[in-house]
Amino acid sequence: MDPRRLYSALLFIPLLYVGIRYSPPWLFSLLIGAIALFALWEFLSLYFSNTGSLSPKVLSCFAAALLLIGMNEGLPHVLLVSLLGMVAIIMAGFCISPVHTKQRLPDWAAYIFGVLYVGLLLGHYSLLRNLEQGVALVFFVIIVTWLSDTGGFFVGKTMGKHPLAPTLSPKKTIEGLLGGVLFSVIGGIISHFTFVPFFSLGQCMILGVSLALLGALGDLAESAIKRSVRVKDSGTIIPGHGGVLDRIDSLLFSGPAMYYYVMFSLPPY
Repeated sequence: MDPRRLYSALLFIPLLYVGIRYSPPWLFSLLIGAIALFALWEFLSLYFSNTGSLSPKVLSCFAAALLLIGMNEGLPHVLLVSLLGMVAIIMAGFCISPVHTKQRLPDWAAYIFGVLYVGLLLGHYSLLRNLEQGVALVFFVIIVTWLSDTGGFFVGKTMGKHPLAPTLSPKKTIEGLLGGVLFSVIGGIISHFTFVPFFSLGQCMILGVSLALLGALGDLAESAIKRSVRVKDSGTIIPGHGGVLDRIDSLLFSGPAMYYYVMFSLPPY
């Protein structure tokens, strides 16, 4: 393992804990907004050179900021779910398009999709934290999803033989995915007995499986985007991890899924 990954983790994990645990809602929303804008800038930089005009990128960041503000001020769920559907359809197009076509989004579509892909998905973490038990819910999503990443990495590296999606991410294996699911389920079980007792043990196990699969899907989705523009990493800001988008890709689908599960499950806890 690249030692820079460990050093970065030792730096960012305490900051992440403090930000989630102790920040008032308005400050947490600002932190989510800052992460979203960093990730959006990286996304747009995949498509557009930093030597060109910055105006479209800046305008896209303003659009993302307005979207995040609107979400915090109570945009209707039907609108948010409709926008999520748009993101899902576009991502499906990325994933199923043949690798040799070298298809990429038109310029105007890249700006709009970037705002939705990053701003809309990440914005659900602010909504999630504002719920009752929101701090625990955010921790649960992040811990279980990143346990899946960890399990997938180590199991895939030591036991992986069967490619999962060779055209999107050649190094990912079916064994790694199963290892990630196992780690997530174990994390869900431990979480039930520690900080999310409002979920039943069965719920925690099912959520562990679901978050692991959503995390893998988020990772593959970003791989499809990077494949379309022929780059390996979205950025270099986090030593050993690449860019912000590389670090949060597995969390992008998990946050919205958990939010709507809690909102629409009967009973929610």
